[in-house]
Amino acid sequence: MLKLPYEQAAKIVSRMSVKQKIGQMIMASIEVTEMDEKTRAFLRESCAGNVILFGKNCANRAQIARLNAQIQDEISQNTGVQALLSIDQEGGIVTRIRNGATVFSSAAAIGSTGDPDLAYLTGHIMGNELRSLGIAFNLAPVLDTDGSRIGSIPNRRSFGPTTEITSLFGGAYARGLRDSGVIDCGKHFPGCGDSPVDTHFGTSVVHSSREEAMKNSVQAFKQVMDEGMRAIMIDHTCYTGLDPEGLPASVSKPVIQELARKELGFDGLIISDGLQMLAIADVYGAPKGCVMAAEAGCDLLIVGNGGDNADPDGKDVQTPCIEAMLDALESGELSMERVEESARRIVAFKLMLGDLYPEKDVSARDWSAHEAFSRALAKMTVKVQKNENNMLPLPEGALFLSRISRARLGVEEGDKLVDGFAPMAARLCRGTAVEFADRPDFDTLEKQIKEAPAVVFSTAYRSELPELVEDIRAVCRLNSNTCYVCMDVPQAAKAADFVPCIITSYDYTVNAIRAVCDMLKGN
Repeated sequence: MLKLPYEQAAKIVSRMSVKQKIGQMIMASIEVTEMDEKTRAFLRESCAGNVILFGKNCANRAQIARLNAQIQDEISQNTGVQALLSIDQEGGIVTRIRNGATVFSSAAAIGSTGDPDLAYLTGHIMGNELRSLGIAFNLAPVLDTDGSRIGSIPNRRSFGPTTEITSLFGGAYARGLRDSGVIDCGKHFPGCGDSPVDTHFGTSVVHSSREEAMKNSVQAFKQVMDEGMRAIMIDHTCYTGLDPEGLPASVSKPVIQELARKELGFDGLIISDGLQMLAIADVYGAPKGCVMAAEAGCDLLIVGNGGDNADPDGKDVQTPCIEAMLDALESGELSMERVEESARRIVAFKLMLGDLYPEKDVSARDWSAHEAFSRALAKMTVKVQKNENNMLPLPEGALFLSRISRARLGVEEGDKLVDGFAPMAARLCRGTAVEFADRPDFDTLEKQIKEAPAVVFSTAYRSELPELVEDIRAVCRLNSNTCYVCMDVPQAAKAADFVPCIITSYDYTVNAIRAVCDMLKGN
């Protein structure tokens, strides 16, 4: 059990106003890359005690460090306690800092290596970078298993298809974060591998029995909890086997207080998933959802206007949540005992972490060895699945086809964002790139495809292949020297098994593309 300075934390909390105590439970988001008066006013008036960073806040290393120092100045002045800054820096597709920190492979890619030491090193290196930037809370690793639905394609955010693989690799990654001085966070408790719906966009219900849920989902979390995990994020999925009322886990006392706290003995931080997500906002409204999550036992509430559920008009969605919490306290719907319990735990963690400011020399740090490790890791996970016509190494002058990137991560080199696979691969492999908005225009491309010494057709997301599979067939008919590159898990390429050459890379990052190009060139 982690020893925290609760006595000192209790004294600090006892001196706080009611609004400051509520503010300690808030994980707010901001819209800026540099502190401005509007943001200062929001932080001052809300008494928010913590901030979650998104890609929109992260431009480069010096800017991130500067912003984080500004946030610390403002929140420390407003609340008397440092801010806990968090981020979703999982690796792969969920990577908020794309320029200024090392971009690592996804969980599925790491799991495919069979070596949990690589997961530890990833977490440790990533944690050192984040802590240097002033970020002491990484909302990772994902401890969801891939699930058991028939025909499902593994999720690249998950380490593997079983609780044993998930806990082995996820536990190693989490330990790496902790050893670097960063709070690790297992998500999405109690495990959403079997969830049929993305809770960003709707209600999800899992009807597994309690026994099935404990064996197939919860077990991975229990294992990593027993190893010292410091935080968990609660999912919005409804688990009828764990909560007879079928409430979302994030607002469920049976899931949070009975299962996580009492049965599993977890004494770390419990943070909600984003309460603007539609599984909560469409059913209860985010303000009511915040109250329900707090009363159910969540310590920290993500109420930010970021990620997939950002308000398109930039409307303040956070102040109504904080006001709802204050109103619930006044009416007795939310108890002061519950608020103070969480505030003490949060402050105790902050005290345990020590100085939460960015390190002053972070911009000058040499992280080239980190980048070299990331490149080597990516290269380990790229595989040639088929090469029936021995078209590798690829001849010079090949034609590269890909859809203009819809990937949220995208890829980048230095300060230049590369919109898709084709332009970067064509440059690295000395070929020609053609990007298309939706579908390739064969009226204009037919001659070029026929005359190319080889054609490489790529997709970034599993959802793209069903939409483009007939176009890939058409390319194969026009040019037998065709290679399909699937920048997702290998199972996602199954529908294109008619292509004579197939390469899979798990990820859609610069290092994944470089590794694919090395394969294409026979390196």
